Amino acid sequence: MQVGHLSSTESKKCVVCGKKTANYKTYEQTNIELRIPLCDTDEIRCYSKVDISDTANIAIRLIKKEIKNSY
Repeated sequence: MQVGHLSSTESKKCVVCGKKTANYKTYEQTNIELRIPLCDTDEIRCYSKVDISDTANIAIRLIKKEIKNSY
């Protein structure tokens, strides 16, 4: 699983503090990517507080299995 950072022109609410942000933490595995909006500024560091790699890994496996079973 790869954990990365993405900045976008699309702003969403941070899942931790609720402020608008264009920064996302990404979790990618086998061509499936989860993007989670998180603040990453000098004042607010929600990005570094959140690490859900284990949960994302399980979720991506379940999504992939569900996609395969739907055919």
